[in-house]
Amino acid sequence: MAAVLAVLSILTKSVVCFVLSVAYHLFLFWRKRAFFFVCASGYLFFSLWSHWIDRHNVTTLLGHETAFFVRFVAPIYIDGDRIKTVVQWKQERLQLIYRLRTEEEKKEWDALQISTACLVKGALERPSLPTNPYAFNYRQYLFYHRIHWIVRPTSLERCMRTHVTWVERLQIIRQQGIRYIQSHFPHDVGAFMQALIYGERSDIEPTVLASYQKLGLIHLLAISGLHMTLLAGGCFYLFIRFGITRERATVILLCFIPLYVILSGAAPSVMRAAVMTSCFLLFSSRLRTLDALSVACLLLLLKDPYMIFHLGFQLSFLVCFALIICSSFIQNERSMIRQLFMTSFIAQIGALPILLYHFYEVSILSIPLNIIFVPLYSFVILPLSFLAWFIHVFVPFVSPIITYVLTFVIEHTNKLVTSLADPFLLTLGRPPTWLLIAYIISIALFFLSFEYKQIIFRFSFLFVIIVHFVWPFFRPSGEVVMLDVGQGDSIYIELPYRKAIYMIDTGGTMSFGDEPWRKRKQSFRVGEDVIVPFLKAKGVRALDALIVTHGDFDHIGDASDVLNAVRVRKLFVGMHKNDLLQTVMAHAINKGTHVQMVKSGDRWTVGKAQFHILSPFGNEETTNDGSIVLYAFMGGAYWLFTGDLEEKGEQQLITMYRSLPVDILKVGHHGSNTSTSEPFLRHIRPKVALISVGRRNRYGHPHREVINRLRDYHVRTFRTDEHGAIVIRFSKRISTIQTFSP
Repeated sequence: MAAVLAVLSILTKSVVCFVLSVAYHLFLFWRKRAFFFVCASGYLFFSLWSHWIDRHNVTTLLGHETAFFVRFVAPIYIDGDRIKTVVQWKQERLQLIYRLRTEEEKKEWDALQISTACLVKGALERPSLPTNPYAFNYRQYLFYHRIHWIVRPTSLERCMRTHVTWVERLQIIRQQGIRYIQSHFPHDVGAFMQALIYGERSDIEPTVLASYQKLGLIHLLAISGLHMTLLAGGCFYLFIRFGITRERATVILLCFIPLYVILSGAAPSVMRAAVMTSCFLLFSSRLRTLDALSVACLLLLLKDPYMIFHLGFQLSFLVCFALIICSSFIQNERSMIRQLFMTSFIAQIGALPILLYHFYEVSILSIPLNIIFVPLYSFVILPLSFLAWFIHVFVPFVSPIITYVLTFVIEHTNKLVTSLADPFLLTLGRPPTWLLIAYIISIALFFLSFEYKQIIFRFSFLFVIIVHFVWPFFRPSGEVVMLDVGQGDSIYIELPYRKAIYMIDTGGTMSFGDEPWRKRKQSFRVGEDVIVPFLKAKGVRALDALIVTHGDFDHIGDASDVLNAVRVRKLFVGMHKNDLLQTVMAHAINKGTHVQMVKSGDRWTVGKAQFHILSPFGNEETTNDGSIVLYAFMGGAYWLFTGDLEEKGEQQLITMYRSLPVDILKVGHHGSNTSTSEPFLRHIRPKVALISVGRRNRYGHPHREVINRLRDYHVRTFRTDEHGAIVIRFSKRISTIQTFSP
């Protein structure tokens, strides 16, 4: 605990961590004075060690270098037409990302191996920062892996093999083993064999992998404690049966475990399990399980303090700790089913804060499914995977029988998992800091209840879950978020006390008919990768209305992702419908959403907020001028959301609405010079303008003329290409404007 608090305090520089550190040491001085000096010394050592590591995690590159003689030090991952790997230049690691141009080039890259050295010519760029709330921080992720630059090659020259270290040789063997499975087993079965034998999950279908994650079953596909125990125990049993002495069997396993750690990918969960297994082999019954866990934690933090930010590290140690301190209670259960239930229940409770922080939701079926799937994977799928691989290598003519059985089990298991993944999810959102602390305290009380027999503490975490569930409905502030969705539109509106939630458009990701070799396993989608995670993180379970301004792909292309992820009560559409909009409407109806056509004159009120549909009128000549134009009064300000309204549509608004005061304008058509005309600006006189536009887009949006006009009228302008997402919070009036600059 002292080491963990020291690392967190230094690397996060968090006041909360420092306060917890002081409280921890005061507790030791008060109740456990015999351990105070040892723990304080450990805290000081890991503080100095973390500080030294962090201080030396710097780059020597300036960013303008164009040629590098690099060495490939990690497996080369090829996904469609994209190459991704890590290379080393001198003492610095670089993330290499390259887009393939031909299929022949793909074969050349596929032939490259770890330890190959090449002259790379290309450009350096800084890893990106998140441009949306709750988005993944890629720059921070690479920083924790001591990588500061991305290199994008234009050419690869003078490649040669260099000396291979023993670790790299094991990595090469691992890659060869993965390719052997890919070549000789059906894809679906092979993907799971790779995960269970080598810790490689990249070949598992994204939808299947996401289903396992949603149901809290993802740990079954990671090599961890149970996996290592079964493997080591099985090998130890075989050694004894073949006449090898216990001492020699122990030595063989102690030598083999570090090798298998590298062969299985060296994830934190694998290293934790390997250290604990080695401790038990060395010290047998003389070492408590909790001590073995502590040794593993200390060694891993000594190896790399940044490992504490790895999700696998957090989950592995938290779940293992929870199970250890509740082990006596679990063992007191006489029924095997009750033991499995308690094991699953305690593991889920221990992991709950981390799961909610990273994934925003939990499945109600997680506990009962773990009762079924843990034995299934432990005693059927895992042994069959190793057996299928072993038999195919040594007795290939028997292999089809084992492969058939394994295929049958995995296929039916995956069907069950994917069918149950979505219906029973409880979306709570990312807990704020104070609620995260409440979760930790309530779970600590839950574990203490087993020792002190206080039933009232046992389910205190349920109270915290209820508070988390209802908290948004007690929040007095609302917000409008213009999400950064590239060249498209997507705007989130939440009223105070969550009286209503609206979304205007969903953006869209253009996909082209690429050649088969270019297709990636999971391409980026704005709806799936930006909007849905944002809604989940906010704890949004339902939208009161999804307003699709018009039928352009960059506005509603990913509407299906939103309709699939959350309940949409109403879909507002305009009077102009094309094929894409008709498809979205059909999808919405199939999901039970009420589709409502709106036009000029429609209005509604929610509390003090007022909403008016100003357009369309029905006589528009173009799709853009047929956009739904929403006029709203929220937070003491007048808002105008214009979709892709162009100059003719603006003129019609001027004619129909003689007085149209606007405080905050969503600029029409991404800042095109066909919109935001001078007469329109003169008529509405906005104070703030919001432009949703993609970086380096091919249309040249926003046009210089529009920016100049806004400047001439002294309008404060925010653009998603320069400022990232724009978050405007309000209660009785506008309080803050926050941006997420890239």
